Amino acid sequence: MKQICLFFILALMVFSANSYAELADGLVSVWNFDDGSANDSIGSNDGEFVNGASAEAAEFGMALNLDNPENPATGENTGQYVAIPSSASLEKEDGIFSVSLWVYVRTGGGRNHAAMFFKGDKVGWGDHFMVRMCTTSDTNMTWGSCWEGSEGWFATNDVYAVEEWVHVAYVVNGTEATAYVTSSATDGDTVVPPSGQSNPRSIETPILTFPERPVELGVGRQVGGNAGNDFWLDGMIDEVYFWERALSEDEVKELAGGALLGSVAVEAQGKLATTWAHIKK
Repeated sequence: MKQICLFFILALMVFSANSYAELADGLVSVWNFDDGSANDSIGSNDGEFVNGASAEAAEFGMALNLDNPENPATGENTGQYVAIPSSASLEKEDGIFSVSLWVYVRTGGGRNHAAMFFKGDKVGWGDHFMVRMCTTSDTNMTWGSCWEGSEGWFATNDVYAVEEWVHVAYVVNGTEATAYVTSSATDGDTVVPPSGQSNPRSIETPILTFPERPVELGVGRQVGGNAGNDFWLDGMIDEVYFWERALSEDEVKELAGGALLGSVAVEAQGKLATTWAHIKK
């Protein structure tokens, strides 16, 4: 009996290791803030804390804390956020990439187009961003990517709740973009919430990448298309992952179920060594 149990445990360990390695396939960058910085823990896309943003202790390890209880004055870049300089690895003209992250929005902190993850010139109307994952209220979110002459945005309502950790993912496969949310508002299920603009949302390539603009965590730029009209998230963001491939729905569910890519390193043998943590509850 002991031998059977040992065999079962070893088999489960091998299966889990293979599953984790597959999930890490195509992973470009991880920002988990566990070392107290905004550095990329597996690549070279290091970020920087701006205007007092910081890493603070959360349920599991450290998380990015954005202390923006009141939206800063229009025209003043005074809100807290993280800026990650652009690089070829973050500029996905082919429209094939995935973003996954955990977010904790404080009451009143899910402001009009305050972005969790944003790359572009502005959130406002037009073809001005590569990707946006934004709150629009304490329950609603908006998403999207742009190609020349078109803004591929879509809105989802009643998808998350404040004062709790929520998992969100944005997956683009070259022909369509899909938003996923896991929260108490979805009864803990990982769902593709409906949208009046369609979710999944059809896209066209090449998408615009805005190489002159950084990836930004915690701010939506030029909301409404007006320079300086920026909206800042008040809350925490953690375990931000960027892939150069489209995740499957099962992989998103695995991430939302607690699989965290805490650190990934390529060993001499070419294998992926992956560490995991528990779900943020």
